[in-house]
Amino acid sequence: MRRRGLAPPSHRRGFTLIELMIALTVSSLLVAMILQIFTKMSSGYRAQQNIAELQRRLTAAQAVIQRDVRQAGFQLLDGFQRVGSTQVLAPVQLTDNADGFGPDRLAVFYADPVAQARVMTIAGTGTDPVTSLTVDDPDNFGRDDLVVITNRELAPLGTTIVNHTKACVLQVVSVAGTTVNFRVNGNWGDALNSHCREVRAAHALPAAGTMMYLFAARGYRIDPTRRELGVLQLSETGGLRDDWQDLGVGFTDLQVASRWYEGEDLSARRTTDTDDLDADAERDWYSGADQTTLTAPGLTWAAQRQRPLIMELRVTLVVRTRERFDGASSAQTPVLTVAARPDNNEIGNRAAVPLAGVADAARPTELRGDAIYRYATVGSDLRNLAVAR
Repeated sequence: MRRRGLAPPSHRRGFTLIELMIALTVSSLLVAMILQIFTKMSSGYRAQQNIAELQRRLTAAQAVIQRDVRQAGFQLLDGFQRVGSTQVLAPVQLTDNADGFGPDRLAVFYADPVAQARVMTIAGTGTDPVTSLTVDDPDNFGRDDLVVITNRELAPLGTTIVNHTKACVLQVVSVAGTTVNFRVNGNWGDALNSHCREVRAAHALPAAGTMMYLFAARGYRIDPTRRELGVLQLSETGGLRDDWQDLGVGFTDLQVASRWYEGEDLSARRTTDTDDLDADAERDWYSGADQTTLTAPGLTWAAQRQRPLIMELRVTLVVRTRERFDGASSAQTPVLTVAARPDNNEIGNRAAVPLAGVADAARPTELRGDAIYRYATVGSDLRNLAVAR
């Protein structure tokens, strides 16, 4: 007999151990998936940040180099002479595979119009030492300034001959009134300063228009002594002295390619077309060792004026990350050449170096460790050197 008012017995129960384990497993998998997604997103974001940083470094370095390249040869159309040498140095100097491990070296020279003055007289004649001159305005020059004295040989009226110049580099030791005195010792002078005699002789000619400017020189290379760091370096003497200073790290390559006008060259280059894409024998691209030959010092001013004239220069820089990124590293370095014509293209002569699956010990020093590589090429028109063709 059931008592009235009492509920039937309850059959409630909680989760079983198996159900709890299944729930925990599913939750753990979901958490693991979320963490994996977050990790991938974080890694990808970090990789993109570093790639953006690579682009910023490339842009900054190229801006520094192009600032100088675009002024190359200003008032030094045929080059210049320096103490201790009778040779005429080119205003643009390109050295292919400069230090034997791939990168090229670039040097440019120009007269800096920030400080300039018209030369009125140059002391001495003939074989007399070149030790002083007078100018119309010496205010922007001071002790230890490197200056270039240059005069222009004007082309005859109605001709298409390129204007020519003669120039020499000296160092100021003192300025007294309108007289500028030069060093006769050290790295930029000697007792005679005979390298400026031809400039002095040309000053005596009508309409020579001799000027004095600050001398600007810039050289760029990848440091051969610290290849593992990839140090881009600058020389404020264009590499004429060993005064290299660091600009940035992570740069693994520097390649140059140049286009030349050869219509006034007396060698076979004038009539021989290269493997570049145009069919113009007088205008050719070079990207290999020919560039070293084309920009080597000339023996005389006359010889320098009969050589090819540079029209365009392209500079390529390669930079890498210093941090490893799983699954995001480059499989090879950038291709900086055209395989069918490595010495006559518009970028360089450096083939890609395979990296994927290659042990560090088998790689060049500067390419060890997994990394992301990026490169940038910037071209400059150099017809400011009076190659108006």
